[in-house]
Amino acid sequence: MSVRPVAGPDRGPVRTAPGLRAEPLCPPNPLWASNGIVAGPDGRLWIAQFLGGTLSAFDPATGGLETVLGPDGPLTAPDDLVFGADGELFVVDLPAGLVWRRASDGATAVVADGITAPDGIAWHRGRLFVNELCPDGRLLEIDPTGGPPRVLATGLALGNAMEVGPDGLLYYPHLLSGEVWRVDPDGGTPERLLTGLDRPVAVRFDPVGRLRILSNGDRGALWTTDGGRVTATLDTGVGGADNVVFTADGAAWVTGAFHGGLVRAGVDGTVTTALPAGLCGPWGVAADGAGALVADHFSLARVADGAVTVLGDVVTEVRGGVRGLARHRGDTVVTTGTGVWRGHPGSWTPLADGLAGATGVASCRDGLLVAETGAGRVLHLADDGTATVLATGLDGPVDVAVDGTGAAYATLTGGGQVVRLTRGPDGVGASSVLAAGLHRPEGIAVAGDALWCAEAAAGRLLRIDPAGRTVTVAASGLPFDVRPPHVPADCRSGAATRPAPFAGVAAADDGSVLVAVNGAGYVLRVGP
Repeated sequence: MSVRPVAGPDRGPVRTAPGLRAEPLCPPNPLWASNGIVAGPDGRLWIAQFLGGTLSAFDPATGGLETVLGPDGPLTAPDDLVFGADGELFVVDLPAGLVWRRASDGATAVVADGITAPDGIAWHRGRLFVNELCPDGRLLEIDPTGGPPRVLATGLALGNAMEVGPDGLLYYPHLLSGEVWRVDPDGGTPERLLTGLDRPVAVRFDPVGRLRILSNGDRGALWTTDGGRVTATLDTGVGGADNVVFTADGAAWVTGAFHGGLVRAGVDGTVTTALPAGLCGPWGVAADGAGALVADHFSLARVADGAVTVLGDVVTEVRGGVRGLARHRGDTVVTTGTGVWRGHPGSWTPLADGLAGATGVASCRDGLLVAETGAGRVLHLADDGTATVLATGLDGPVDVAVDGTGAAYATLTGGGQVVRLTRGPDGVGASSVLAAGLHRPEGIAVAGDALWCAEAAAGRLLRIDPAGRTVTVAASGLPFDVRPPHVPADCRSGAATRPAPFAGVAAADDGSVLVAVNGAGYVLRVGP
């Protein structure tokens, strides 16, 4: 097979088979779920990417962004970070319940284990503090030498970014209940300062010593307070904001947990984009006119004309990160890992719940097919709500597709196969293998007379002839996300977790296919 290069992201050129071309529908995302941010001793802003499992350093002077620890490093999903003495960096690894130390020479080691969803982290005069992102969370002092933590406060309603103030007291938010508290690190009774706030996610002090609070709400409000009340509000425009740091010039740098990106808010109130927001996956994808509709974990978004438009941050509406995506009878259908929902942002109806890793979903004549990855089966959800098992005993089914005749297909990541599903005379599903020996096949779609499959671990888009059972490479060099083995499938904390990757594929109306290139944060159209 001869190939020709096509401009792709920084992991090398995307190559297509003769007669095909590849076109990205939007730029790659420089930051996947930018969360914690801290000013480093080197003058750069160090950023933790929760969904990307990455630590990066941004240079405000040049706009350069360097990966310090990549997704194949020791971290599961870093959420916040702080510098200690002598250039050492402390990082909370939320799903794994760990606190890491990165020495100035780059060596990493665990300094605390067994914490439930460690999130906010602060350093003050040789002392390290961490709080927990969970109901009834704790505020802890961590012994960097490995001793047991000391409990400073309990009953946190989701802790998050915090800081020691000029008065020597530790200030921290209760994200869920909309409050800000403070406590003496040397002991004492915690004191509630503010209440009635919209999702306070970060508590910081600016260079002149004022208490500033960032909201995780739609506007990304940054409040100025006098300690007991809000005196001014600046809308940063960062929906799903996570953290903020102030530089010596008084500017606030705000990160976005839901969409990545980095925004600078100057002392004069001017808000500028330092790094653009984008897709933090994407996972499932569906055709939407000349563009694509994507499931992007926290949100649904439309990608077209080189831009990403957020349709709604739906993670709280459907009680989980969105993964699979399909259009069915005018509605959008999403999977969340544990359930299936139908509707649109702002109005969702649950179709199934309590599933073990629901991933791909496809529309069929009389309902929906859903790949229940953790249970090794494919479900049929009828339009009247009846759920039946189409096939079981499958080795890691991840995605499903249906052709014009009603024939159903599935990808099996465990077995490295693409199979056709049939229902036997006794009602039990069976499967016949169309392709084998594949390296983590994930998304699948029917376009024309062929199946198109994302072979994620090989970075390829495959074209499969279901009649002849032949496989050809349609595109290669695709930077798909393949989660390293050290990242657990389940989250010890029971709170947030770094989702398993899923590279969705969908057929477009013009005969091309849309591919969720989830290792770089964009959608690729491949076609004639």
